Amino acid sequence: MSATLIAIALPGLIGFGALGAETGVWYLMKLQNQSAADAAAISVAYEVVAGKTDTTNELTSAANEAATRNGYAGAIPTVTYPYSDGIVTGGIAVSLQQSQRAFLGAPFLPEITITTKAVAVIETLNNACILALGTNGSGIEIADRASLDMPNCSGVANSISRTAIELHSTSSITAATLVTAGELAVQGEPIEAAAPPPQLALSIQAMIGAPSVADPYAGWLRHSYLTAGMSQTASCTPRNRGGHITYSGNCVMSGDWTISAGQTVDLSPGTYWITGNLTVQSNGVLECSTCDNAAGRGVTIILTEGAASMAADATVDLNAPSSGVFTGLLIVQVSNANSSIGGRSGSALNGLLYLPNSSLRFHGSPSNSGPRCLLLVVGRVDVNGPSSLESAGCGSAGIANLPTIATVALAE
Repeated sequence: MSATLIAIALPGLIGFGALGAETGVWYLMKLQNQSAADAAAISVAYEVVAGKTDTTNELTSAANEAATRNGYAGAIPTVTYPYSDGIVTGGIAVSLQQSQRAFLGAPFLPEITITTKAVAVIETLNNACILALGTNGSGIEIADRASLDMPNCSGVANSISRTAIELHSTSSITAATLVTAGELAVQGEPIEAAAPPPQLALSIQAMIGAPSVADPYAGWLRHSYLTAGMSQTASCTPRNRGGHITYSGNCVMSGDWTISAGQTVDLSPGTYWITGNLTVQSNGVLECSTCDNAAGRGVTIILTEGAASMAADATVDLNAPSSGVFTGLLIVQVSNANSSIGGRSGSALNGLLYLPNSSLRFHGSPSNSGPRCLLLVVGRVDVNGPSSLESAGCGSAGIANLPTIATVALAE
């Protein structure tokens, strides 16, 4: 009788034992796939930070690569962006699904499906006052005896160079942080981000080898948009009163525009399109005496073909408008010609300087009255004198979409 009972029960006991052993294997596989899902979600989030949002052609392939690199061997990952649930809003979800055949327990359970999911979120660390878009060479360079003061915002260089952000022996940077896809260097030699030299005063440790930061204005400030109103706009006509030259605003300057040594040019609020180069010679003055930064009355200068060249001892006092078609834009340059923008001590520039294809020599500071806002989005920049930048007042100045330094974290 006992032998009969054992014979009847033994297959079930063997089956349960086999399933127990299989369950341990499946559990280990689920743990491995969860790590793969976590890696995939983080990888996709960094792709989004870099400006990639095409789920089918960009994000899914990034998720598959990261998951496979971490041991996953199942179906193509499912990416959901943006993803929201009761915990997360606007996150990135990656779901993995892998079918696994049973071996010892096959007579009882031939196959199971192991599913895992991870959700990453993108959080804003800081706003960038300098975004240098070039991917090679020095993106941000601080010349000898020059300083850059931006304690409330950061500097970003997308360059992968070992001198992507470079200081010289007598230069300095004060900033919230510095971020680069490459490295930080002093006198051409890379430094340790964790042990910065005294020339660097950062609130947050610099990030090297970081993902690129996308240009938030690239889809907006296209040549066609910037020049849309030119053909219907009158030519700029000067009025000369004893050497004091004024312009009425909202006009086109065909060819080069030179403000001679000792000459004063006073712009009225409005937009100025220049088809050639803008030059302010030594001791020249370019101002807008009827502009009001606090009230949001200002000028926008659009260089459609040429570049800007402002002498270091010129006086340049301009602010951008806080409303209208070119809200927040002070100087925009479409071409890749090298430019120099600045002026003597006491000059003020307030608004966005947008020269995404240009190498810019710069020194300057934002306005002391009204909202303080001075941002640079350039190909590369060489800061060649005492300078300060600020983003705190940019919202009031009409710039809502600031260059953003983002961090990525797992939320689920």
